[in-house]
Amino acid sequence: MKKVTVFMAFCVFAMVACPQIVEAQSENEPQEFYSLEMYYAPSQYIYTGSDLTIEDEEPFKQTGLGISINKPLSKTIHLYLNYGVGFVLSNYKHEEKVELLGHSNLNQSTEYLYFSGIYKVNVGYLIRIPSTTIAFFPYVGAYARAHIGGKCYLEYPSVDMEKRQIYQAKTDFSLFTESNQNDNPWNRFELGGNIGVKAYFGAFMVGVTYGTTFNDLTDDTRVTETRLSAGFRF
Repeated sequence: MKKVTVFMAFCVFAMVACPQIVEAQSENEPQEFYSLEMYYAPSQYIYTGSDLTIEDEEPFKQTGLGISINKPLSKTIHLYLNYGVGFVLSNYKHEEKVELLGHSNLNQSTEYLYFSGIYKVNVGYLIRIPSTTIAFFPYVGAYARAHIGGKCYLEYPSVDMEKRQIYQAKTDFSLFTESNQNDNPWNRFELGGNIGVKAYFGAFMVGVTYGTTFNDLTDDTRVTETRLSAGFRF
């Protein structure tokens, strides 16, 4: 809920503070421009083969910040090369009840938290609404994520044999490094394709992107996600 509130606050700030940064440009003169964007992916679904391994109510979530550059590919039509870089934080937490030594309703939780750099290259066409600063930018292209680091945090019931007591044990391990606790480390690099559209209202921008990876994150596991974005251009 906090991430949704921050994302919405960013949208309101950009809309209120930056409406006059960009004026209507000549429809006959494509110009280079930049945009600062905040990302939020409320549903990163992770698949293993054809089976969904993460329930809809407990998806991976992603937040981040990035900058995009839009370079015109023509002097007469509004065809643009859109590329940029950003950083994203992804997390997932699953809690369940387990039974141990006849005791039920014991808590067990698993949390994944990892930080990544994201890179994108798209081609799109800027569709302007005459006599306004409103424009739409449908695009298609590719993106890559390089995972900088991440851990899995486990909390589970265990037994102290000397005291004959059940207690909550805690442990963690790196997601991208092979160890005794992780014999199947995640790949540090993902490559995927995406399609999306952005809408510009003066300086304010909102967008939605759908993407899916081409290579496995781990054995037979790939990521499909819907990313929302908001920000402003300059």
